[in-house]
Amino acid sequence: MTSANDSAAPTPRREDILSQTTAFLFSVALGMATVAVPLVATAAGYQLAAVGFLVGASAIAQIVVRAGMGAMMDRFSTRTFILAALILLAASCVLLGVSSELWAFVVSQLLQGAARAYFFTGMQTHVVRASRPAVSALAIMNVTNGVGLLIGPLIAGIIGAFSLTLVLFIAAGVAVPALLSCAFLIRYEPFSKPRREPSEKAVPMWRRDGVTMAGWMGATAGAWRGILNSYVPVLLTEAGHSIPLVGATTTLANLAALVGSSIAKPAHRLGVKLSGALGAGFAVVGLAFMALLAPQLLWAGVFLFISGVGAGVLQTLGPALATDAVGLEERGRAIASVGTFRAISLLITPMSIGALIFVVPSAAVATATVAVLVGIPAMAMRGGPKGFK
Repeated sequence: MTSANDSAAPTPRREDILSQTTAFLFSVALGMATVAVPLVATAAGYQLAAVGFLVGASAIAQIVVRAGMGAMMDRFSTRTFILAALILLAASCVLLGVSSELWAFVVSQLLQGAARAYFFTGMQTHVVRASRPAVSALAIMNVTNGVGLLIGPLIAGIIGAFSLTLVLFIAAGVAVPALLSCAFLIRYEPFSKPRREPSEKAVPMWRRDGVTMAGWMGATAGAWRGILNSYVPVLLTEAGHSIPLVGATTTLANLAALVGSSIAKPAHRLGVKLSGALGAGFAVVGLAFMALLAPQLLWAGVFLFISGVGAGVLQTLGPALATDAVGLEERGRAIASVGTFRAISLLITPMSIGALIFVVPSAAVATATVAVLVGIPAMAMRGGPKGFK
């Protein structure tokens, strides 16, 4: 196990292998769980409207955890957060595999939400502390995550045709070996609090130029992920498609997000405003058409792919923009702030759909409506901070 206190430390090949292995295994386990969870809920007899509220419990934990992570990064290394995330994800899967009672479902989702918050904020902060530019480091990480999220749902779809419970137990098992690779990551020292002059007025991180814009990018990507994790599997199964097809379609969406992450670096050369607006437009408009065309699997898949590309661009550019908008010692807090925007969106989006179902004609219309509304702020962004490269 290695320690480092240089925020611009080199990235040896060994560290690359360990970090990408950890990210890959976490994402495979998470991808399996995200397909299984809403299907377990419907199989257990929960109504469609309740699915959004149950899955939304995960976002509650993310909001609480991410809100405090900025300060915690002054005390704990990023590797500590990644280790905690792996343990929590495994525990979440095991618990829901044992019981689908309401209390177990809620606790499992809270554990999964905390795992997501610790992992993605911790890993994003970990990789940007190396020598690569933030956009490049985050693009590599998101591509690795994307590959894991391709494989996980596909495995879940195949195994889920026989047993959703087995999917959850296997997902927990996949998370365990990631603990070993994580344990040998470089241990970057906790951040030091930036010094300010007594007369200097502190501006909340989420209101900083660049961080707010990055937050809206994260919120739109979070809405996409929240809908993918909750109502996409439900809409597809309600439209008559089989569980293996649902798993394959989710894999397609994650493939699209991988493509979006891989083109994020050239996309940002268009400028923050244009790349952000295009990414948000693709993400939410694609989701809206997918929801309305769910019975037509081919068109649903096409629009889900388009939405995934947009979300992939946003989930890479958002944290990179926030990272480049602040000083080195504030990077952890900036990424945590963007994560909080994302977590709030992960909570509000499925719960809003669940509430709107009682007002509009169908779950598809509710999903399309909420998706577009969430994406409006990101599509209306103006410019970006100087120095975003």
